[in-house]
Amino acid sequence: MTNLRTVTLRHHETIVDAPREMVFQMLTAFGRGKLRGSKEKSRVVEQDGDRLVVELTTDAIYKTYVTLEEVTLYSPDRITFKHLDGPLESCDEVFTFEELPDGKTKWTHTGSFRLGWPVVGDVLGRNVTKGWFERVIRKHMREMKEAIEARAARSHVFKRKRPVTVPDNRDSPDSD
Repeated sequence: MTNLRTVTLRHHETIVDAPREMVFQMLTAFGRGKLRGSKEKSRVVEQDGDRLVVELTTDAIYKTYVTLEEVTLYSPDRITFKHLDGPLESCDEVFTFEELPDGKTKWTHTGSFRLGWPVVGDVLGRNVTKGWFERVIRKHMREMKEAIEARAARSHVFKRKRPVTVPDNRDSPDSD
């Protein structure tokens, strides 16, 4: 048994101007296209209800990695990823979606990973891989946020909730 330390990723959060159900739907559209200009893609290898095995191709700064992930869907609140095969010893990630009163969605990412080499893996994981991983997550969240908001602006199915505004009648001729 090796003594590998887990590297915890920084908490990432963004507000998406779209309903939670749309955010969840777009982020779980595995194998159904990719973003324009992106090298990233996915393919569903196996599905059993809300549990999927997905092959993900990820553009990670200087190299493209292919991983196999167990993805569990908890519609529309959460998606979990468990690393099955690829360059890491292990990796667990969670995306959560909180519906906000104004019809927007707070999208949060948390995660941790381990490299497969004691001592060297710990040093590389904390000093190199963590930074690369976090840049990839920020880029992915930024690109997906833009795509989701563009779709939400055109959507007739997912109507965005807008706050109700009450007119200020203080300057109205009828007000006393």
